[in-house]
Amino acid sequence: MPNPSDPIYRSPQWMGAFDPARREAFERAINVSGAGSVLIQTFINRTVQMLTLREFGLQSVLDRRPGQGDKAYINRRTAGAAGGAWVADTDGLTEETGTYAQTSFAYRTLATRGKVTRKMQAIGRSYGDTLAQEITGKAEDFANALEEAALVGDSGSDANQIDGLLTLVNNVSGQVVSLTTASAGTSLSLSSLDEAIDRVKGSAVRSDLVIVGSFAGLRALNASLQAQQQFNDVVEIAAGFRVRTYDGIPMVVSTAMPNTLQYHAGGEIKAFTGGSSTALAVVNKRHVYWEELTPTTVMPLAKTDSQFDQFDMFWDGALVYANTLGGALVTGISV
Repeated sequence: MPNPSDPIYRSPQWMGAFDPARREAFERAINVSGAGSVLIQTFINRTVQMLTLREFGLQSVLDRRPGQGDKAYINRRTAGAAGGAWVADTDGLTEETGTYAQTSFAYRTLATRGKVTRKMQAIGRSYGDTLAQEITGKAEDFANALEEAALVGDSGSDANQIDGLLTLVNNVSGQVVSLTTASAGTSLSLSSLDEAIDRVKGSAVRSDLVIVGSFAGLRALNASLQAQQQFNDVVEIAAGFRVRTYDGIPMVVSTAMPNTLQYHAGGEIKAFTGGSSTALAVVNKRHVYWEELTPTTVMPLAKTDSQFDQFDMFWDGALVYANTLGGALVTGISV
């Protein structure tokens, strides 16, 4: 005969004491294969797991400056052939000046739209705000699209897109240090990385520089470093993140950096896909930065249908490569 003092009768999970008949019915139910599952309420973890591995290193370390007009306009000066000449006191002077040119970076728009049905919001109301959760997930997707454009964007193939860092540096003569032109790549040489650093204007001030690479690219760099550099040399960057350094330069990961590069005969990047090697980018943040007309904005749309709510997410701006010596690449790194 059931004992009323049994702890099962005092457990708050049973909402009070069960009488013996109900307990016997419950025991019969859970002893029948699968029958007990209908008596147990499904528990849904309130944390929605994002099934993505994304690092937005380049996007996060570059400065963001307000923009105006239709483009970001940059004036550049090319030095004259000589800085001066040694002359006698009776010699006439020869006029010799530098030359000036203006370049621009057009503001482009990245945009997306999200939608959550009324019924889905009602279903999810018991464990969280479904609309807010969708906006959060959409924001990560949006940031990933912007990070990809920041590295491999090419207005030559898509006129609505910004030019990314690899496209901009790749088009400047002398700013690409090639390890090999083979699409499979080769082992990273620290002397080649040092050479690329030396080609960046302002490289003496290490705090202005950053090295951007994929997980595989930075693993190749780690493998080339001394043990104490791998584990002891760290620096704090934006938002309080502490990252490893190479010769005092922060090393940041971007999952948008391709591991599938192909090259021209001179070592410049020919295609972002089709190979099995990667690159490291050395950037001076004073000369490469974001200029924004509209920072990333979420705008709820007017409700036109009872069945769903919609929102738009957009950004207007450009990646500005103000000085052609502001970045350099090491290409042909085996992954």
